[in-house]
Amino acid sequence: MEYLESNYEKWRDEGVLVLKNFFSSDELVKIQADFKRLYGETPNSLSHYNGNHPGSDSDRREQFEFIDTLPFEASVELNLFSLHPKLISLSEGLLGSDDVRLYQSHTWAKFSGRANYNQVLHCDFNNHTLTVPSTEVRSGSVNYLLYLSDVTEEDGPFCYVSKKDSNKILGHRCLAVNKTNYGALVEKEKTVVAPAGTVIAYTLDTFHRGTDLIGSNSYRYSMSISYKSNGNDSIGFHVWQVTPARNWSPIINNASPSQLSCLGIPKPGSRFWNKTTIKQTKERWPQWKSDPYIESI
Repeated sequence: MEYLESNYEKWRDEGVLVLKNFFSSDELVKIQADFKRLYGETPNSLSHYNGNHPGSDSDRREQFEFIDTLPFEASVELNLFSLHPKLISLSEGLLGSDDVRLYQSHTWAKFSGRANYNQVLHCDFNNHTLTVPSTEVRSGSVNYLLYLSDVTEEDGPFCYVSKKDSNKILGHRCLAVNKTNYGALVEKEKTVVAPAGTVIAYTLDTFHRGTDLIGSNSYRYSMSISYKSNGNDSIGFHVWQVTPARNWSPIINNASPSQLSCLGIPKPGSRFWNKTTIKQTKERWPQWKSDPYIESI
């Protein structure tokens, strides 16, 4: 944590923080095994997601052909990975909040030759908020791109422009580019080539883009994850309870109270919990570990 705390100011100034080997190879074993089972390692060894998420004539649609949303048809470890205690702790530090919420979690696989993954430099605020990024850290969000496979120049690395550079080129906190200044922005672009286990944290007002996979058999496994402070209703992406058909039991039955709170489930001691709500939640999720909630009342 001492190492991470020394980087909070850099993240706020630059807009991006790259933490190589944030997750160890041992922590990734089951995660990578799930990705191989779900997506394969080549376009010809794709899983059932090939049928469930067909591409279209749109380049943008094809870029996101092999992407899925929490919960996943995979191990408990993958289902809880975006709620990893280290990510929660990092989010709390970056946002300056001791109460954070997970509001986006995707698995994402890319394959060379499957689509054109090149993007223009852009900021992500448009599909996270109806307004604009907050000028206050606590009222903003932190977006993560997790590399779950080694990423070289050939494997579609993440590219970005630091906020210090974009401010100089575009003007302070400008969120739009045009033909006149786009070239100057590209000249300041930085590429994140890094091993599996790397975490890239970036803000909603940081210019960044995806790049194409140019290796003959390249693939990239990653996760896109976003956190915000509790009570920040101006930012959102997923409504987790969008349908009762999605299987949340691997998460509900195995997550800690702290992890569940990041999904909006009240912590033990909340006024929400009483004998009735505990009993009925237990009926909905019979293997839910209810002891901390019972003890708190």
